[in-house]
Amino acid sequence: MPESISTKQIMINTPCAICGRITETSQIYPAQFYGEIINEESFSARRFYNQKIHFQVVSCLKCGLWRSDPIIDPEQICRLYQGSKFTYGIHTKNLEKTYGHYLKKASKYISKSERLLDIGCGNGFFMAEAKRQGFKDVWGVEPSIEAIEQASDLIKPFIKLGVFSANLFPSDYFDVITIFQALEHFVEPGKVIEDCLSLLKPGGVVLVINHNISSWPVRFLGESSPVIDIEHLYFFNGQTMKLIFESNGFLVKKVFRVFNRHTLGYLASLLPIQPIWLKDYFIKFLKLVKIEQKSLILPIGNVGLIAQKPK
Repeated sequence: MPESISTKQIMINTPCAICGRITETSQIYPAQFYGEIINEESFSARRFYNQKIHFQVVSCLKCGLWRSDPIIDPEQICRLYQGSKFTYGIHTKNLEKTYGHYLKKASKYISKSERLLDIGCGNGFFMAEAKRQGFKDVWGVEPSIEAIEQASDLIKPFIKLGVFSANLFPSDYFDVITIFQALEHFVEPGKVIEDCLSLLKPGGVVLVINHNISSWPVRFLGESSPVIDIEHLYFFNGQTMKLIFESNGFLVKKVFRVFNRHTLGYLASLLPIQPIWLKDYFIKFLKLVKIEQKSLILPIGNVGLIAQKPK
């Protein structure tokens, strides 16, 4: 039976993932829900929705990290992710090219490209790209049952179902760990980073790409930005990403602006055009003139980080 959660239940306060404080915050956006029920569809990655749904968003007055606070029970969030839908299959080719480009840059910091782990791997599309780049032992972790079911027969046996934790793999095992648009979904991102440190070999690197709340698209769109969403429990920029990785033992090698490859149709779907029929008409127009699938490479509001485990 599909999981659904009432927004009228008792909410839980979240601490800052960098400095640990629960109080001393400033409200950025009040909570906004459409109806009284949160369900698995709400936690399906890259879904296309017409209603804005998010928890209250606050900023830590000490370190500046944005977060959702309060939130529903973290265990319920995990169950919602388990039943969530895999909704972005048609976009994986462009994602492969974007993430593959940055994997090549991260690989320059390691001596051997042998073992890689992709956290929040979806159907394993990037795991296949890592194999193409020469990694021999490639693993993934993914909470969505539907996403894993869509993985190829060659990749599926190497995806572990569930929420990432260090006890899934041996210590000092991986050369590279990748986290693409997933760190902001974790209830405890600091613990995720700490676990990554334990699983990497000395000198191994983690490659992370997140939404950037300081980017011009997010600043321009404000609360209408797709980044301000119920799925996102933390909201990073280059400064707070650097802080959280350094506070968990990593040496940050590079923080950079990400250039994403996306189709015009996908980019149009993200626009907060009202009324909705007008956005639908615009997307139909792109299809009519046969440019909906044309890909562009643009800085649409992501930030990347490469950090290394001390040797």
